[in-house]
Amino acid sequence: MSLDDLFNQAPKEVVKYFDRRPSRPSFRWSEWSPREHALGYTVARTAGFDVLDDIRAATRQAVVDRIPFEQFRAQLEPTLRAKGWWGERRVRDPRTGQLVKAQLGSVRRLSLIYDANIRSAEAAGDWIRIQRTKDVLPYLEYMTSLSERKRPLHLSWVGTTLPVDDSWWATHYPPNGWRCKCRVRSRAAPREGASTERPPINLQPWTNPATGESRLVPAGIDPGWESNPGRTRERMASRRLVDRLDRMGDEARRETIRHLRADPVFRYVTENGAGFDHGRRFEPDQAPAGRLRWPVAALGDELAAMLGTKSRTLTLSVADAAKIREKHPETTAFWPIVQEAIDNPDVVVTGPKLVLWRRVAGIPWKIALKASAPGELFLNSVYRGREDAFQKALKAAGKEG
Repeated sequence: MSLDDLFNQAPKEVVKYFDRRPSRPSFRWSEWSPREHALGYTVARTAGFDVLDDIRAATRQAVVDRIPFEQFRAQLEPTLRAKGWWGERRVRDPRTGQLVKAQLGSVRRLSLIYDANIRSAEAAGDWIRIQRTKDVLPYLEYMTSLSERKRPLHLSWVGTTLPVDDSWWATHYPPNGWRCKCRVRSRAAPREGASTERPPINLQPWTNPATGESRLVPAGIDPGWESNPGRTRERMASRRLVDRLDRMGDEARRETIRHLRADPVFRYVTENGAGFDHGRRFEPDQAPAGRLRWPVAALGDELAAMLGTKSRTLTLSVADAAKIREKHPETTAFWPIVQEAIDNPDVVVTGPKLVLWRRVAGIPWKIALKASAPGELFLNSVYRGREDAFQKALKAAGKEG
């Protein structure tokens, strides 16, 4: 590859992010949650028109080859016009069944599609590289936009320098809105005069006009942009890992999970490397970080059946790990024996959660497992139980202490 090609083509991380997003037509952009936008590709008002693949192909070329907007428009507009996806038309709203006036293709819409997709893909690709180099460049600094018109709140964030894994970046990693050109810079240490305090997150209520769903969005961020697409991809990576583990045989799964417990990511989760604040777990800046999960143990058929799930991979989320670490710091000693405790419980108590008691080296541990609606398995809590509570559980199960 020549030097010109190196700078004229997008990095492989950017291309992979774009290519892994499956296409799906939609009628309204707001029909999709921020998470869905990070994981899929859509263009509003394309439902019922055979144009989404054309728009995607042109957008991909713009992302990969970094072609200018005028070239993107010149290649795509004739196709859209030929297929009737241009200008204002009356179309049927699939949600209500009524005919409504809608803006289909236009120069302004093509400009928004071009800008939003290029910036989102580059931001997600940059996030992958940021994670790869955070050992030597552990900080991110929020940088000013190059736009002539700058949003006041975005300007107030300029200079903010926080660790790469600080939860603030879950919602405030740019772009933070339509045509937002803010950016970040990796740093080995905060520069002199930089702000190392997390800016206040003033949550504002917003109701999605397409779904009627209400949620809180940080002030200064356009609804739908309050997520970090790169971090969303990280969470999906853990989901794909669990899916692969579930397809393995029992012995291979157990051996693989044993190695995964020695992985730095497991330490990151159990030691709350994400800085997750369990007391603020329902706030938008915390929730995305809390969903990252990592395999912790293999579950046998009997316990999985009790939980009503086909999965055999028990995972630990950042949110649950932060709660455990905050309330029960003594559980550091539990992780090396987690598989033994899961395999050989002294008592199993059924209920909304499956509670296991297991005495190891004289210590009675109480472990709670749960399954989510999609059948995902979580180690919800663990702590050193009281001896009298352990004896009571044994007695209720008809066992002797």
